[in-house]
Amino acid sequence: MPVITPLTREQFLFFQQGNERIFEYVYNTYFDLVIEKVYRFCKEISIAEEIVQESFIQLFLHREKLKDAEGIYPYLYVVSKRLAISHFRKKVNQEQYQDYYAHIWEESVGESQKRIEEKDLLDIIHKAVDELPKQQQLIYRMNKLEDKSYREIAETIGLSKNTVRNHIASASKIIRLKLHKLFFLLLLLKICFFM
Repeated sequence: MPVITPLTREQFLFFQQGNERIFEYVYNTYFDLVIEKVYRFCKEISIAEEIVQESFIQLFLHREKLKDAEGIYPYLYVVSKRLAISHFRKKVNQEQYQDYYAHIWEESVGESQKRIEEKDLLDIIHKAVDELPKQQQLIYRMNKLEDKSYREIAETIGLSKNTVRNHIASASKIIRLKLHKLFFLLLLLKICFFM
């Protein structure tokens, strides 16, 4: 630490009383030394300047607590170090907070979008099933929604197992064709409007 001529006893008393001229002298005397220390810690000159300014404000507000002029630099050093550490902690916490909530937001938006797409797809499938002939509708729903086997459906409705299989195959083909047409249309829309 470079040797700094401390204030005389009389100057220090004026400093404690809030003399602006003496405080300005103290500011000009210690500013470069304190900012150099703070800048080494935070690596941003604008942040370092803010911290040093706040350190001098704290010095002015608590000047009466100092016992002598030799305590000015240690006081500035400790206050500026605490403020720099506090700033660093806030910055780290803020970055973690932003990262966390950005991740949560992305997940939430992604999950919501997925739920909407799943619901839309189910609505389209239900509409396609509603357009099937009545017997195919009944058989398709029993198999796909109620998870009944061909044999169970055949026994319930009174048809042969092969007839049930044929109805499900036919209904599945019709629904697949409708979904393919829809997906093809959506793909064309995406290409036309988002390219």
